[in-house]
Amino acid sequence: MTNSKKKTVYIKVIILILSLLIIIRIFTLVLSKYETDADSTADVDIAFYLLKEDYKNMTLNLGKIVPRNNEYKYTFTVGNEEDGKVAETDIEYDLTLRTTTNLPLTYELYMNGENAILTEDINPDEQGTYFRTITTQTQELMYQEAKTNQYELIIHFPINYNTTNYQDIMEMLEITVDAKQVRT
Repeated sequence: MTNSKKKTVYIKVIILILSLLIIIRIFTLVLSKYETDADSTADVDIAFYLLKEDYKNMTLNLGKIVPRNNEYKYTFTVGNEEDGKVAETDIEYDLTLRTTTNLPLTYELYMNGENAILTEDINPDEQGTYFRTITTQTQELMYQEAKTNQYELIIHFPINYNTTNYQDIMEMLEITVDAKQVRT
């Protein structure tokens, strides 16, 4: 075999190897856009302590939520005791969840194992952005007894939405507790 033939063979082999590496790299980039890992539960471990009239707010960024068969579970509590101190007055509170409507999610909310959703509405704000608002019945926490209500929020994002249309879209969830002293 002559030198020019050997050179041509080496060049073809190098081009073939480089082409193969480029194809592998492109394949992994494309595949990574359609694969993700997610946990089946997410205990946020949020606690709202109501010892007096108060307005508390917590925002959760649901950026890593992806379509799947299992639901996402978030837990939080609202109570009238913190570090052994119990509220000195009767307190009632209203719980409101407000979410963006960027993703086709459905929500369930349970308080101490029972359905807690009173109303669920989707309305635009002043700028025309749509938000879902979930409200619950007003709850009372009496000063004589320490009480904590355990909430479980279940979010469904069905697997049939596993398309590029919903890729990299963020969803925001805001939990608001508005507490007032009960007038007797």
